[in-house]
Amino acid sequence: MNLIEDTFRYLSSFGGEQLICEYPSKVGPDIEVCQVNGRYQINAGNVNYSFGPLHDAFRRYFNIDPPVLTPDQPILVLGFGGGSIATILREERCMANPIVGVELDEMMIRAGKEHFGIGKLSNLTLVNQDAIEYISQCNERFSLIISDIYVDEVVPPQFEQKEFLERIKYCMRPGGKFVFNKLVGDYKADEERHRLEALFNETFSETMTFRIPVNKKKPNYMLTGTIS
Repeated sequence: MNLIEDTFRYLSSFGGEQLICEYPSKVGPDIEVCQVNGRYQINAGNVNYSFGPLHDAFRRYFNIDPPVLTPDQPILVLGFGGGSIATILREERCMANPIVGVELDEMMIRAGKEHFGIGKLSNLTLVNQDAIEYISQCNERFSLIISDIYVDEVVPPQFEQKEFLERIKYCMRPGGKFVFNKLVGDYKADEERHRLEALFNETFSETMTFRIPVNKKKPNYMLTGTIS
């Protein structure tokens, strides 16, 4: 695109979402790279997956509850998406820790590489695999594990089960932390959050819940669990 088209699209994005590129998905709704208010982001279905409101939610969470790690302590991101969380940790928080990103949708990884430069992030290993399969087979231990897994607005139910949390716990180093992002947009999702909090209390040594009001109608809740 030429400069005039780019400028027109940029200005138009302040009046409405501008579609930049679309990727067919075999996992969920088709993936759209859009420009909104001058800013690129990845959307699919009814939700933002990377670099929009979700990016803001994690940025605010990390400002409230910053990760305290030495540079050699590894990080695991389940539901890597287009790389929003890794970009915050690496570029905004200047963390050089090894990061493993697990993402089932290869088109999501492609969108992140082609439009957000995630392939240039240092010390990053990307794994195109189902998150349940990955943690079931993984023998590595992590100091910080983040779960941000959605299909449209819904967290698949297998990721809100005791078995999943126990496997996460197995993959954590002593003193490690698990962060689970839960979007709550209706009564059913809020009930799910309360059940999930109870499971966290059963599984981890210490738990907390952070309400991140990026979207007032559909706030993000960050549930955290640590082990001693």
